[in-house]
Amino acid sequence: MSKEVKYEKCANADEAWIAVKSHITPELIEKFKVKADVDYMEAQKKIKAKGKGFELNIDLLDDRARAEIKLSLLLKPLKGKILEGIEKQLKRVV
Repeated sequence: MSKEVKYEKCANADEAWIAVKSHITPELIEKFKVKADVDYMEAQKKIKAKGKGFELNIDLLDDRARAEIKLSLLLKPLKGKILEGIEKQLKRVV
């Protein structure tokens, strides 16, 4: 499942990268009761968070940010809540 957020406060992926990398943090992920390591790939304008049964990919494209999440069977009930929280953070900064 994925969500897309069009840029309203940022003009392009470079500006969005600066804004998003300071808001999508391990602490944010922990709010959803999920432990994950967050990897910031600046060259690709991508953020990847991976933990046991959890994988989040955020791609910063030219005009929008796309968040995609994959969860294990045990975490599936949290999918909507996690995506909603990520989307809220993205809308706040991009």
